[in-house]
Amino acid sequence: MRTLTLNHDYSESLSDFLLRLADASTWQSLGYEAQAERIDPDTEVTVKTPLPKDEMPSALASHLPADAELVEVYMIPGDVIGDSGEIRMTAHAAGVPVEIDALITLTQKDAGTSLSVRAEISSSIPLFGSMIEQAVVPILQNRLDDRLNKLERA
Repeated sequence: MRTLTLNHDYSESLSDFLLRLADASTWQSLGYEAQAERIDPDTEVTVKTPLPKDEMPSALASHLPADAELVEVYMIPGDVIGDSGEIRMTAHAAGVPVEIDALITLTQKDAGTSLSVRAEISSSIPLFGSMIEQAVVPILQNRLDDRLNKLERA
């Protein structure tokens, strides 16, 4: 298992930021396929993005279907008590033996929101799993960093 940590600050309040994340149109405006389902009081947001083979290590890319996509499921809290909240995210791709489990911690900082992501990447392939995990970490880091920056501008 490999761990990845990223941090980002946003200029909007915690409650406004959570409302925006729970809205599928926010994700769609960034170019992702997204849908939201209200699970009172929370919202489950599913985001799908294509997985271009040229971004993957060749050993992994050779096992991907042509239309491979990453499916991320975010559980956005509807109620936040105090000045912090947590979002759980899981992700997988059909045909890819890698699972991603992340905890996204949000904290109100003055008029803005501070976000911290701690993601664990694991692979179920015996012997080669650690090599796959190691290869996926920089790809995931680049994608998450890009996504966090896009959310700032959305």
